[in-house]
Amino acid sequence: MKSHLLLLAWLLTVANVFAQTEEKSAAVARLQKDVTYLASDELEGRLVGSKGEKVAYTYIIKEYKTLGLKPQGSKGYLQEFPYDAGKKTTGKNELIINGQTLTINTDYFPINISTNKKVKGSIVDVGFGMYAPQIKYDSYSNMKDLKGKIFLMECSTPEGDDPHSKYAPYADIKSRVDNAIAKGAVAVIFTNTNDKADDLKANLEMKSYEATVPVVFLKGESWKRVKREALNVADMTVNLKKVVVTGHNVVAFLDNQAATTVVIGGHFDHLGYDEFGGSLYRGDKAIHNGADDNASGTAGVLELARWLSTNDVKEKNNYLFINFSGEEEGLIGSKYWVEHATYDTAKINFMINLDMIGRYRADKGLEVGGMGTSPEGYKFIRSLSTDSLKLKFTEQGIGPSDHSSFYLANIPVLFIFTGTHEDYHKPSDDANLVNYEGEYAVLSFIKKILMQLDGEGTLTFSQTTQTDTGDVPQFKVRLGIIPDYSFEGPGLRIDGVTDGQPASKAGMQKGDIIMTMGDFNISDIMVYMKALASFQKGDTTKVKVKRGDQEVELNVTF
Repeated sequence: MKSHLLLLAWLLTVANVFAQTEEKSAAVARLQKDVTYLASDELEGRLVGSKGEKVAYTYIIKEYKTLGLKPQGSKGYLQEFPYDAGKKTTGKNELIINGQTLTINTDYFPINISTNKKVKGSIVDVGFGMYAPQIKYDSYSNMKDLKGKIFLMECSTPEGDDPHSKYAPYADIKSRVDNAIAKGAVAVIFTNTNDKADDLKANLEMKSYEATVPVVFLKGESWKRVKREALNVADMTVNLKKVVVTGHNVVAFLDNQAATTVVIGGHFDHLGYDEFGGSLYRGDKAIHNGADDNASGTAGVLELARWLSTNDVKEKNNYLFINFSGEEEGLIGSKYWVEHATYDTAKINFMINLDMIGRYRADKGLEVGGMGTSPEGYKFIRSLSTDSLKLKFTEQGIGPSDHSSFYLANIPVLFIFTGTHEDYHKPSDDANLVNYEGEYAVLSFIKKILMQLDGEGTLTFSQTTQTDTGDVPQFKVRLGIIPDYSFEGPGLRIDGVTDGQPASKAGMQKGDIIMTMGDFNISDIMVYMKALASFQKGDTTKVKVKRGDQEVELNVTF
C-alpha cells in the first residue's frame, strides 16, 4: 500500500511539473507573439497619435475584450488626450538674399520661436547680438539706424559654446531675439561661422514661446555663398503651423467587487520614425520598433491581465490595466490619466509600472524601483523567492517612466525594469533580441508580489528622498525636479519636486515656473539644461520662480 501511495505522489509531482512546463511554454509563446506584432514594421514605431498607435491600441483592446475585462476609459476602453507636438512648416516658406533663393532645410530653416510673417529689408550684421552690461559687453555699441532692419547674428559667443563662459548666461536665443526686437529688428537671421561651435537646431518638436518677428537659422556656408561686402537685402516668409495630435490611453478593469484597486500599467507608444525627437540613432530615416521599449512591458501587462482574469481566483483587490501613450514625449498619457482619471484614484492601492522588461541579463539583473514609496508594505519583496533573478532595489518614486505620474499623486508605486542597452532608442531595438524566458521569470516574480499584497489592506504612501530626476544624467549637479514638458513658456514649469534634493530644500513647489537661474534667463528647457551644466557641486545660486501672480527668489545649493 505504501508503495502505491509513493507512486501516486510521484505521478502527481511529475504531472504538476509537466503542467508548469506547459504553462510556461504557452506564456513565453504569447509574449513572443505580442512583442513580435507590436514591434513589427507594420506599426511603424507606434508614435503617439499615429496610425501605428491606432493599430496597437486596437490589438490591445481586442485582447481585453477576449478576456471579458470591462472598458474603463472615457470612450469605451480608450481615453483620448491632446498632445502639442510643436510646429511644422506649412504653406510658403522662403528666404531670398541678394536675389538668390535659398533652399529650406538645406540652406536654412525656421526655428521654433519664429512667428509667421513676410518681411523685406536690408541685413545688418550685429555680431553676436548680445547685450550684457553685467560683464560690460554690448554687440550694439556704436551701432545706429537699426530700426526696420533684418538682424544677422552669430549663434555662439566670443568664447564659443562653453557653458562655463562668462558669456553663456546672455547667449540664450530668447534674450538675443528680445534685444533685437527692442533695437528695431523686423526679423532675425542666426548663422554660424565658427567651426568649433554647433549650429542651431530647428527644435520644431519642442514647445516654446513665440517671438513677434520671424526667426531663421542660415547655415554658415550658405551665407558665405550669397553675401555681398555691403548692402545685403533679404525677402523672408515664414509659415509654421502648430501640430496638435490626439493620443490614446487604453484602460480595462477586472472588477472583483473589492474596496481597493491595483493599477498595472506600461506605455505602448514608441518613437515612430523619430518625428518628435528622442532617438539616439544618427543614420538615415528608419522605423524605431521599440521591442523592449516598450512592447515588452505592454506584452507583460497583457499577460498579467490574462493570468488574473483566468486563474479561477477572486482576488481581494480589483485590477486596473492601463496602457499609456505619449510616454516618450514626457509621460504625457499617464499624467493626463492621473489628472483626468477614469477611475476613482482614492481607491487605488498601489501602481506597478512595467517598462523595458524584455532584456533581462544575469549580470545586470532586475531593477525594482519605488521601494521607498511604501517601505513597510514592500518590505517582504527584499526576501521574496525570485527563481534565480538577481534583484537591484531602489527607493525613489520618481523616475523616467509613467510610475512618476502616480507617485506625484501620492500613490505607492513599483517600477519594474531590466535596464538600458546599446539598442535603446535606436532602430535596432527589435523583437528577436528580447529574452522571452527572462521576461516570463520577471512576470512570475510580479505575480508573487501581487498575491502577497492581496488582502493586505491599503498600503501607506511615503515620499522618497533620493531620486534620479528629469535632469540629464551627465550633469555634475541635479536640481531635483520633473519639468512640465507640455509647458510652452517662457520659463520652465515644475511638475514635481523631490524631497531631499536642492529644489525641495530651497522651497520650490510643484507649479512654480523657473524664470532665472543665476545669470541665466530660463526661456525653455534647453536654456535650463545649459544653465544646469554651468554649476558644480557645492555651488549656491539664486533662482527666481513665478508662483501664481508673485515672483519668489530662492537660494539653491547644489
